[in-house]
Amino acid sequence: MNWTSKAVAASLTALTLLASAAAFAGPKGEVRLLAYEGYADPAWVEEFEKETGITVKVTYVGGVDEQIAKMKASNGKDYDVVTVDTASLKAFADQKLIAPIDKEKLTSAKNLLPDFQPMSNATFGGATYGVPWAWGSLGMVYDKKTFPTAPDSWEVLWDPRFKGKVISLDDANNDINFGAIALGIKDPFNLTDAQLAQVKDKLIALKKNLLTYFAGFDEGTTIWSENDVVLMFSMGELAAINLQKKGFDVGYVIPKEGAVGWLDNLTVSAGTDNTDAAYAWMNFALQKKIGADMAKKYGYGATTDAPQGMDYASRLIWAQNPEDYTRRQAIWNEVKAAN
Repeated sequence: MNWTSKAVAASLTALTLLASAAAFAGPKGEVRLLAYEGYADPAWVEEFEKETGITVKVTYVGGVDEQIAKMKASNGKDYDVVTVDTASLKAFADQKLIAPIDKEKLTSAKNLLPDFQPMSNATFGGATYGVPWAWGSLGMVYDKKTFPTAPDSWEVLWDPRFKGKVISLDDANNDINFGAIALGIKDPFNLTDAQLAQVKDKLIALKKNLLTYFAGFDEGTTIWSENDVVLMFSMGELAAINLQKKGFDVGYVIPKEGAVGWLDNLTVSAGTDNTDAAYAWMNFALQKKIGADMAKKYGYGATTDAPQGMDYASRLIWAQNPEDYTRRQAIWNEVKAAN
């Protein structure tokens, strides 16, 4: 082999090595997540960054209203991947805040359990906007010393004996769902004018017992920790888990009237210019081992791994798109402003 051939061979070898490294590293840069607590565990982030070379930046939110406000502020340009609950998914899609899913890039979708494979609740106008990732409920947290037997009805939150000892999630859509369920309305997602008026009055009446509203798991558990609180309309199972970790003897219950069952989806921001990094994170998150770890650490049900101990799915009223999200926000603002 002459020197020219050696040079060509060396160049080809170098190019091959570079190509292999690039294929292993995947898309470079940063992936920006807009998520709820428990959706970007430090161990997962560390593993993902080592595997891909992509840095993860997480912005946590405490509710849907805050999430939409953050997305609207930049038309989604500040984020790449957003976790959106099924009931809000159409509102995000209608406002062009999220983009249709490119299923060819979503190689880990094969890991979804059969019940979640169709993605029908995330499909509008022939396009799929979300991939189911985690599920749970909006149940009740209660103090076991005050309630040796778990409360069996939402009505306990209105009991005057617990004035100033109740806290509640601050979320326009889900609070109205909660009020409707407490009233025994069978379809809390499609309310008539008369039913919305009933729910509004019911939620205003609850304020007599409320210490305060909260947004996010951290704020809710902090308020509980620092005050004489015995009941909470909760964001979900993680609230009870966090309080138990802090040494509080609390339980979690789905009352007899039922509770909203939520399903959060991984979505791609319509404003991202880094879809490769977005899909890299989504494919990583949809691994079965991540789903199992999420269920173990945070108490969420995973769509890739059958959850243990969450045997109340049949008592949940699975979230749907509401009849008028904008109107619900206006009614909720009236509730919070009421004396």
